[in-house]
Amino acid sequence: MGVGLKKILLLDGSAPDRAALEEFFARENGNFQFRNTDDSEAALEILTREEIFLITVFVADNNLFPQSFIRKIIASYPQLEIVLVLPPENQRIRNALPGHPGLHVIEQPYQPTSLGHLIKELSSHEPNRGFTGTLKIVRLDDLIQMCCLSGATITIQVGNDFQKGQIFIREGDIINARCGDKSGEEAFYTIMTWNAGGFETLDGIPDETVNIEANYQYLLLEAARRSDESARGDDQAPLEEAVDAELETAENDKLKVLMVEDSTIMAKIMSTMLMVAGDIEIAGIARNGQEALAMMEVLDYDVILLDINMPVMNGRVTIKHIMIKSPCPVVIMSNVGSRAPETVLSLLDLGAVDFISKPVRGGDFSLQQRKIVERVRRAAQANISRFKRFHRPRKRPPQPPRQGLEDHPAAAERLIVVSSGCSGHGGLYPLLTGVSELNQSAFVCLDSIPPTFLTAMTAHLENLCQKSFSPLADGTRLQGGRFYLDSMCHSLLLQPTDGGIQIRSLQNRHTSEYGPRFFDLFLFSAADIFQDRLLVLLLPGAALGNLEGLNYVREKGGSLFAQDPATCIMPDYLQPVSQAGLVNETFTTDAIASRVVTWAYGL
Repeated sequence: MGVGLKKILLLDGSAPDRAALEEFFARENGNFQFRNTDDSEAALEILTREEIFLITVFVADNNLFPQSFIRKIIASYPQLEIVLVLPPENQRIRNALPGHPGLHVIEQPYQPTSLGHLIKELSSHEPNRGFTGTLKIVRLDDLIQMCCLSGATITIQVGNDFQKGQIFIREGDIINARCGDKSGEEAFYTIMTWNAGGFETLDGIPDETVNIEANYQYLLLEAARRSDESARGDDQAPLEEAVDAELETAENDKLKVLMVEDSTIMAKIMSTMLMVAGDIEIAGIARNGQEALAMMEVLDYDVILLDINMPVMNGRVTIKHIMIKSPCPVVIMSNVGSRAPETVLSLLDLGAVDFISKPVRGGDFSLQQRKIVERVRRAAQANISRFKRFHRPRKRPPQPPRQGLEDHPAAAERLIVVSSGCSGHGGLYPLLTGVSELNQSAFVCLDSIPPTFLTAMTAHLENLCQKSFSPLADGTRLQGGRFYLDSMCHSLLLQPTDGGIQIRSLQNRHTSEYGPRFFDLFLFSAADIFQDRLLVLLLPGAALGNLEGLNYVREKGGSLFAQDPATCIMPDYLQPVSQAGLVNETFTTDAIASRVVTWAYGL
């Protein structure tokens, strides 16, 4: 092959198509070589073995569009240019196309010269080389990501006090790494798990054999996971073993996700985080709500990941259309900004089953990936037909305060703890609306929302349920007839004092990863104090801890109620506690409030 020769792969191109292109480039003195196949699996094999610059896919029929193949090559080869030659009246295909800067469309009938000129133009684009220089303070994984996103060809030389290594990147793909006698992926992971060291970048790469086939997003995720394991000393099985086992799942059994995200980079990151799980595939990527609604007409999907702030049609308008047109499990994904909590809560009220934060730089990337995959898997099991939109009741006329009660509320003699989450809000609202005059009972709501949502959640509950809520701050005294709210991610204990029961906050020991253990600790302290005067009510999305706290509540004579699984949108949240036989009684959302009231009066 000549120096600088660029390879172009033709999929499903006819002999005349190929002949016309070869004739065009012969006249134009184009330095190109063509490969041709009519099988998508063979095309994927060629892409893994050869350095392909551009792939042209000829679609003869609107019903034969190789959508799964297009998704795979976009996810695995983000720098590859893709030209689609589509048949006439192809609007359904265009609506289903994911947003990708390297995707180009030509419509039949077409002139061979128009396709040739497009390929020639794309081949003339030089990668953006940007500035050159030295970076004194930068993370190695960030540098690698920048090089891959920019399509750079570069060698990164890395070293510490004991060893040296090299990472080779060609046109945005990590093709090999070397460290001592190791090469390929193992050398890459060895380098990336060093605690410290230095690096320098060298122009170009030597004549390296391609020894790494995985895309850079997977490599960085796996490196982060191994680094986390090394730091914690975990004995977990390697991620690649879990992935290999899960990849044995039949293709049609995979969980299919439709992603609605206007940021191309974030869509790629989220797609990779989901697909490395092995049992999840990306059905399509829409850049706004309007594109998503069109894709829903033609795609097969199980769950929708929906961004909030998008052009053309935002998340709030989109979910309204989804719930009217074709109700399905929807998970909201967003950066937690200053206005995000209010918007997320409003979308949950419209029918979204859960909320996840987008991955953030500087966080535990492996942990973020595991949590996102777990939430998406669980959301896909939601029975959205059980969703009932809550309507705020008519505002009751103000009642005159009972003498002595409002000014000097008594210490709580009974405690009602409600554990809930996003998918449990449908049961939480009627419960809070239906309970009143519980003058001897304190009502503590522990929700799985992030701590940054507490202010918005407090205002939201007060507006919907016409109750006043207080945060569970350090030193708060539990008083009868009062409602309190806090996040599951806070470490709280109850402590008896001369003046009643006081909240103790252990924020300096707070780590969100151990939130379930905090729930157990809270229940231990509550059961010791209130014993048979303690009621724990579990709604979907509830934290269950390690079940130790719930067991202890029962041992101390406390009661445990739960929403009837037959009425839950996501009943699997409550399966562990039901299987353990800990629940005293189950109720529908309409009956929970009245039963809580009778319990509060000792009936």
